[in-house]
Amino acid sequence: MKKNTLLILFLGMFNGFSQSFPLDFSDPLDLMTGYDGCSVSLVDDAGNMVAQVVGGGQLFDTAQLDLSENLDLSDDANNTITFMIKPVAGTTSGNHLLKFEGGVGGAAIAELPFTTSGTSWQLITLDFGVGLGNYSKVVFFTDFNNYETDTYWIDDFSGGTNVAPPPPLPTPATPAPVPTVDPATVVSMYGETYPNTYQYSFGTATDIDLDFGAGVNNALKIDFAVAGFGAGYTQTDVSTAQYVHFDYWTSNATTFGLYLISDSPIMEYVYRLPEQGTIVQNTWKSVTIPMSFFTNQGFNATTWFQYKFDVLAATAGTVYFDNVYFTTEALGSDSFEISNVSMYPNPSSSRLNFQSKEAIESVTIYNVLGQKVLDSAIKNTVFSLDISELKTGQYFVNLLSQDEKTTKMFIKN
Repeated sequence: MKKNTLLILFLGMFNGFSQSFPLDFSDPLDLMTGYDGCSVSLVDDAGNMVAQVVGGGQLFDTAQLDLSENLDLSDDANNTITFMIKPVAGTTSGNHLLKFEGGVGGAAIAELPFTTSGTSWQLITLDFGVGLGNYSKVVFFTDFNNYETDTYWIDDFSGGTNVAPPPPLPTPATPAPVPTVDPATVVSMYGETYPNTYQYSFGTATDIDLDFGAGVNNALKIDFAVAGFGAGYTQTDVSTAQYVHFDYWTSNATTFGLYLISDSPIMEYVYRLPEQGTIVQNTWKSVTIPMSFFTNQGFNATTWFQYKFDVLAATAGTVYFDNVYFTTEALGSDSFEISNVSMYPNPSSSRLNFQSKEAIESVTIYNVLGQKVLDSAIKNTVFSLDISELKTGQYFVNLLSQDEKTTKMFIKN
């Protein structure tokens, strides 16, 4: 499956050499790799080797380097990054971005903008602040978020502390199960068993062959700390489908969602874990969702044209997906898991709606600091909460019934 870069998400996968801070480009291992038309080479500046980055004229063209040792930015007293940069022509707006990703022990990404002017060498100093972890990749965005382009010389990246990278995550020992559903009943979104008719893809993912013999059985590997991933199709009527199915394998993910997206107007509807079911780790898990779960939210199955796997915010978690398809065949719903309480829409700017299998006695909402911001008696199975006065951000909802306590998370936008 072809991979294109999602414009609001940044970064592909690196396949070259790696090195650690400080970077002075005297070693060929320091050479970065260009993406989205950006090219990188080493050039001699009066006897000093520097990196030459030629912008690709895209919104998010980048020069990237995987680090052999992670760069620790968790110490606020030692996480100021400095480097030298020289615009060769100096004809652009000079707005750029430096980003670190693959975060461990803190925020999944760390990024700061910076500016250049003129054509002389200039020192850039970026203080990355508190709440960070250590990072496995450095990324330089030339002329960030615009189509301008120039040639830049860069040198002498320093700051932070080098630390050993974490051990690699476990990987699936076997491919996903091969589906046996009648192909005549299937509209496939991803997998080898049934034909896929996608026209484009967006986000960041990698096809990984998990068949360790001569055959091919790919899975879609997504690192949600970097980006989600999806694909687009010719608008298709899937209203006869009874189920949507996918298989997943993860060793560390704690949240993700499958989004079905309809056209005219473009609307997204999500089945999200763990809100709708428990995430099972270190084994292939099949999920079969009745289409009514999506249509009850308002999904227009006659104008489906995109799907995606995504998270609400960059979150550590790598997941392998396979066998993503609609089917009109009656599969049964043994693998469909749904909690006793559904909540929608999420994110929301004004109201949250709830449906429960048993009466909810009370609802309490907390912010990320653990402070109570709303408390309400309910005593109903269907109800709505006004959240319009809450500040933008992430919140947790505790719902108490006679038999259980359920906690959900939502985003106020």
